[in-house]
Amino acid sequence: MSTTADESARRVLDAALAEFVALRNELDEIGRGQRTVMNLNISVTTAIAAFVLSQRVAPQLLLVIPYVSVALGLLYQTYTIHAQHMGEYINGRLRPVITEKCEDARVFGWENYIRTTVYQTGWSQAPMRMAFALIIPIVPLVGLIWAIPSMNFAWHWLAWSGGALLYLGQLVSWVLLSRKFLWV
Repeated sequence: MSTTADESARRVLDAALAEFVALRNELDEIGRGQRTVMNLNISVTTAIAAFVLSQRVAPQLLLVIPYVSVALGLLYQTYTIHAQHMGEYINGRLRPVITEKCEDARVFGWENYIRTTVYQTGWSQAPMRMAFALIIPIVPLVGLIWAIPSMNFAWHWLAWSGGALLYLGQLVSWVLLSRKFLWV
């Protein structure tokens, strides 16, 4: 290979590696954002439930849970989709360039390994799926159901209906997301 070709190949490899590092850093930020959103969701719903259970506030406050949970769930879902697309880009675009320029497929194997081995076993993401099932769809549903006996006014039912519609929309959205990304 000539010096010019070597320099060109090195520039391509350096650019691909720099892009990879930037994307992995962004994925780390997304992971932190996801954990923050999930922690916020847990904290808010737990605080509301604690106030209601302690009888310090009316049970209608539970109607806030679907609104908060859906908003945070959608944000979490946005992070998930963005991270998945980034992972696909790294594996589909950057990995081939880097392995070609290094002339060794072992150099950049994690993205391929995680997709072909780790995520191919249904149990690899089972704990995450169970946590989502408890936090995202079940908590708002419990809040909606628990609030029903205490609803006396039309605005209670209006708030309940809005929360139920948001809840159903979130549920459909999560099912569609899980079919595409989570249930590998």
